[in-house]
Amino acid sequence: MRPPGPAPAAPTFGTAPANVHMGQPNQPPGAPLNPYAPQQPGQPPLFAPPAPPQGNHGRSVAIFCVVFSLIVGLGAFTVGFAIDGGATGNIGAAAIPSPGPDDPPEVRAAYLSAKAQVALDDHSNALLIDDEAGWLEIFDDRLHDDMSQQFSSLRNLEVSQYDYTIQGDPREVNDGEWEFRLAVSYCFGGVIGEECADAAIVFDTVWEDASDGLIINQVEDSDEAGPRPWEVEDIRAVSGDKVIVATPAKYSDQLEEALPEAEAAAENADQYAVYGEVEKYIVYLAGNAEFSSWYGLDGASMDNVVGFAMPVPVLDDDGRLTSGGYEVVMHIDRVRDSLEFRSTMRHELGHVATLHHSGDHYPVPEDWWMVEGIAEVIDHDPSVGLEDYLRKRDVQAYVDQKLWNGELEAVYNSDDALTGSAKYGIAMYAVYYLFNEYGKDKFMDLFERVARNGEDAEAATQAAYGMSYDDLVAECADFIESLT
Repeated sequence: MRPPGPAPAAPTFGTAPANVHMGQPNQPPGAPLNPYAPQQPGQPPLFAPPAPPQGNHGRSVAIFCVVFSLIVGLGAFTVGFAIDGGATGNIGAAAIPSPGPDDPPEVRAAYLSAKAQVALDDHSNALLIDDEAGWLEIFDDRLHDDMSQQFSSLRNLEVSQYDYTIQGDPREVNDGEWEFRLAVSYCFGGVIGEECADAAIVFDTVWEDASDGLIINQVEDSDEAGPRPWEVEDIRAVSGDKVIVATPAKYSDQLEEALPEAEAAAENADQYAVYGEVEKYIVYLAGNAEFSSWYGLDGASMDNVVGFAMPVPVLDDDGRLTSGGYEVVMHIDRVRDSLEFRSTMRHELGHVATLHHSGDHYPVPEDWWMVEGIAEVIDHDPSVGLEDYLRKRDVQAYVDQKLWNGELEAVYNSDDALTGSAKYGIAMYAVYYLFNEYGKDKFMDLFERVARNGEDAEAATQAAYGMSYDDLVAECADFIESLT
């Protein structure tokens, strides 16, 4: 039940200020005061939860915050050529007829797109067959060092798909120079030639229409949840059955120790991947410089964040970006011991398992406790008692001080350390109760409807549990009060 007094204000959604709060000392982050407004498609990156207040009652786990990424769908333009009665194929740049001097600009644009697509297909194939010289052939000599590093990084990540799509028509920027916007759909750790759960990047390039063919002389970092680590770093990686763990070369001595922990966390998370298999969990280890610059987080306050799961888009059949999977980043210097690393990894891979390839929707208030509660349960294990649950004392103190209003609410920017940790604990208790009282399947049905597909919480609760949303919350509140 709600105590006397006004209900807390809901988080507001709008344009992110320059200093979006992502975790400050002694103040657990939550929904920023003005988080990034999600657009379709759009899913928030999921940061590790806040530490309980310092004291003798438990170790610190991590810091949470949510900001909303801007993922904009773009139209695609691909070029194929009919051969032998309708089959499409790569006929080679030399076979494409050049436009005449009197042809309109759109004819020349189509010609350049066709010629570029052939070159890009050859370029992609060179990567997959480990032909570095063939990979570099498309680039101006000035780019060879950077592109050689990118080649090595992609090979180390066991790239198994790297398909280009030209987005829209090329645009002439200088005499003989054309800007192409490109999309790449990539997979790591799969089998070349087989279908895989890919991710996508979109980036701008400038090409020179030289006498010996089209040459790329400028490559921008990707701008949709980018740059990705392999675009800008010399990446080393190790792989297991379910996970690829990667890091810049200077941290490569951490890989062998991290892999078994990540594999164990993936095996645990797979129990909850009921909406589809996660083919490969991708985990990056980062230091300070990398942690706040990858995935478009440059300029964000990341001082106390120790890990996050970042949504990465895919291209749909129309060449537009839509919700896809997640990639995890862990800060190797802030995770203080193996227990903390394990707990944070289990939490973040829990997000990957439950949220990958969700439907495109605007997040609703009811998302938060379901999303974070299930991640906490995945870390803790719903079959294990609550006696040793990390946040037990924080929830107890929060209730004893009559700070809890009986609702399942998100963490707010203004919440103090106790409130932030207690709200995570309350979310965990709610999901734990629903798991043990009604079974895993019913909760995962509710989660799919609300957290993954954005359905109305009232209708979804009626469908999954045969009761109202308020009654469901009241049951969870009664359970939580019984523990305190």
